[in-house]
Amino acid sequence: MLFLRKVLFPQVPSTSSKTSYQIKFLHSRFQIQAIRRCISDSGGSLPNSGKFVKVATTGYSFVNADGKRVAKYGIYWGKDDPRNGIRTLPDGSTSVAAMYTAILEAINVAREEEPPLSLIIYSDLEASETLIRDLSAWAKRDFYSRNHEKKLKHADILHDMFLAVQGMHLKIKYKPAVAVNDTTNRVTEAILSGINKKIKEKKENSLETLEEVRVGLTIDKNGNTVPNSDRSFPIVYVAARCVDKNGFISAGYCTHWPDGHVAGGKSFRFAPFPVTLFRAELAAIEEALKQAVDAELKNVTVITPSALFMAGWRSQWTRTTEEHNPFTSKVFYKRIQDLCSKLDQVHFRYKREMEIPDSVIGKELEKKCSQGLSYALVGKDTSEYELKVEDLVRDKEYRQEGVPIVRLFKTGTNLNAGYVWQDENESKEGVSCCGTPSVLVRILEEAIARNINRITIRADSEKLIKSFEAHLEVWHRNGWRNSLHKPIAKSAEWEKAWKLKQKVNVSWEIMDKVDDVDRLQNKLIPEYKKSS
Repeated sequence: MLFLRKVLFPQVPSTSSKTSYQIKFLHSRFQIQAIRRCISDSGGSLPNSGKFVKVATTGYSFVNADGKRVAKYGIYWGKDDPRNGIRTLPDGSTSVAAMYTAILEAINVAREEEPPLSLIIYSDLEASETLIRDLSAWAKRDFYSRNHEKKLKHADILHDMFLAVQGMHLKIKYKPAVAVNDTTNRVTEAILSGINKKIKEKKENSLETLEEVRVGLTIDKNGNTVPNSDRSFPIVYVAARCVDKNGFISAGYCTHWPDGHVAGGKSFRFAPFPVTLFRAELAAIEEALKQAVDAELKNVTVITPSALFMAGWRSQWTRTTEEHNPFTSKVFYKRIQDLCSKLDQVHFRYKREMEIPDSVIGKELEKKCSQGLSYALVGKDTSEYELKVEDLVRDKEYRQEGVPIVRLFKTGTNLNAGYVWQDENESKEGVSCCGTPSVLVRILEEAIARNINRITIRADSEKLIKSFEAHLEVWHRNGWRNSLHKPIAKSAEWEKAWKLKQKVNVSWEIMDKVDDVDRLQNKLIPEYKKSS
């Protein structure tokens, strides 16, 4: 007996063309034959797919004079390109980690363009040609080894890379930076050849920038000069400090509210690679605006020592040259724009407070930046994603007396979708509705209207609980953008839910089994009908 079965598997992530694998299994009593064929659909189109931008990367490691292993990587976009650079990874990093990080940074930079650039990345990594395919395979087993006993080495970098390549028009090719019988690294050599030129031009450019951006200059959130800044606005000072220790660059940044807002300010260690003073200054500005939004301020004046930010903000992040090249770190620019849109008025004022002798505020900023530098380098914190629903809920036995219970039912079951309050054994008519997070916003707003600061929500959706208790904190830290720097879906509603969450203490129960009380309460919810 013979029979034929055809299965189509999509290839993830997409590269230069839509690809699928067609596998045919031919069964008989005597033989099993498998044929694999790759089918390319040239009719598909991808953003920015007409022209590839080529970028050369390299990664390497060595043991320094102190006996410590140092890993570095370089990225070369082209002659005199401001994105060229050589970075140092933390002590103990490997050359493979450096190669991976170089590829990841190149992809993230390309993603800052709208639409993302079509990219060819040249790498020292011998497995470059199969890396995209390998990422898909590793992602299917959550970046664990084949026997699922432990995580792959460099799993965090690989995970970020897998997310970054999604939807990219991308090729990664193996091209060693060091040729056979030659000790010269062609990538770092090309980068270093432009450094002397940059050093010579730096003073001239700095003088031009300082002439353009005078101390005391104030601009609004649209980049317009403000002749008379409103002195009644709450003021926040921001600052950053960079330290180069044996080739490893680290940075700390801070916010300082002289009038006591946000507990006076905070200190931070700058983690994202590459670490530069400008990026740390942008992170400080972003944090100051985030604090202003969280404190529900309407207006704020941010005092920054970054002339480069002032010039970039005033020109809408485009350099005023013949080429009109964009400023670097556009991701920060977009997030700062997002935050400005949530405030009525934002003023940015240029002032180098730490350079003023005997300045009390300058000394406080220096102290906070140094404190930030002393913090451990923890990298991007997404630890909440690892939480399981069992970590986020309570059993019914631990209910507190006097705390009202809200039962929340999702769509797609044999129960009515919506929510119902049960307050001190007295139930009220439920509300028929659906949609996340809008239904949570309604529940929290009702709690505040009733002057209730503590509730228990009993829900039948694990996804909802994890989104509210775990993912929400990560999204807030990342400026309501995902790992690809794109705004998350329904970001305005999720942000509103986060603000309400600060006012209402919510504990959760999961309806792993719907009990009789749940069913009785559900009958109080009218049948949900979609609006036509």
